[in-house]
Amino acid sequence: MHLFDRFSLGPAAEIAGARPLGNGALVVQARAARAGNVQVYRGDEVARPDLATVRIYRDPDEIFRAESLRSFGHKPVTLDHPPEAVTPRTWRGVARGHVGDEVVRDGEFVRIPMLLADSAAIAAVQGGRREVSVGYTCDLDWTPGTAPDGSPYDARQTRVVVDHVAIVAQGRAGPDCRIGDADLGRRLAEAEARAEAAEVALAEREGEVAALRARVPDAAALDALAAARGALVTQARRILGDSFDPAGLDAEAIRRAAIARALGEAEAAAMSPAAIEGAFRVAAADPRRTAPPHAPDPLRNALRQRSADAPTPEAAHAAMVETLRNAWKPAGAR
Repeated sequence: MHLFDRFSLGPAAEIAGARPLGNGALVVQARAARAGNVQVYRGDEVARPDLATVRIYRDPDEIFRAESLRSFGHKPVTLDHPPEAVTPRTWRGVARGHVGDEVVRDGEFVRIPMLLADSAAIAAVQGGRREVSVGYTCDLDWTPGTAPDGSPYDARQTRVVVDHVAIVAQGRAGPDCRIGDADLGRRLAEAEARAEAAEVALAEREGEVAALRARVPDAAALDALAAARGALVTQARRILGDSFDPAGLDAEAIRRAAIARALGEAEAAAMSPAAIEGAFRVAAADPRRTAPPHAPDPLRNALRQRSADAPTPEAAHAAMVETLRNAWKPAGAR
């Protein structure tokens, strides 16, 4: 939950006692937080619309806790409250100075030194803008109780962490703590989550673009690829004829089509890609190769395709022996 507490810087005349630096910056001391008091808020301001008002106790044990005091140090000083938490992404646009690290307890208050390094912020303070408003986050413990001064409360602040200190228009003297936006913490968390998701998505897209660019050949490589394919098609047409259309075929498919014409479909189908490439080099380099189909070889075909009724080697040998044994006999006596 994001809270704003306001405290007066004092009468305008007191600003003359501020400590200027040689570069024109201004150091101002301010009371930035109060402890031990009970503040009243509307129920809808603290995510309790079921309650008309909510009394919240600012427990000194939490306000003056070492971690809470340290959270003031080096936080940005802004002119009015920024619309969202101050982060490295928004710092440059809203910071007008920063809080020093000499944060001390001053009675029931926290006193902080502020360095104003922006001319507009210095002019605003010198012109009468006297109020400091602390933007911070905290949790609410909804255990009811009674403050030491007898004031009852419905919840108390815990885990106070300062986000920024804003210089705002002059208000009434003394604390005027109020909740600036009951949903601000949730909306800030959602905005930060969206920003982080967007950064992750952007990084992924940049990686994809880089990978795609690496896969795209440059102009010289494209020229070399085009020249190589043109030479391949010219060689293939010496075998396949000028009407051969290589559209949609890669280099291996073109070579395989040429070897199928040169050596036959069956032999080309049995060849590996490396064998096809070697055969294509030889066939394409043969000056006699124009585009005639490969002449059939009956003996080779017969040896490759034995008929189903062909005798086995053993049966053929037995038939030969029988023929030799009976060859001397007259034809009618065999």
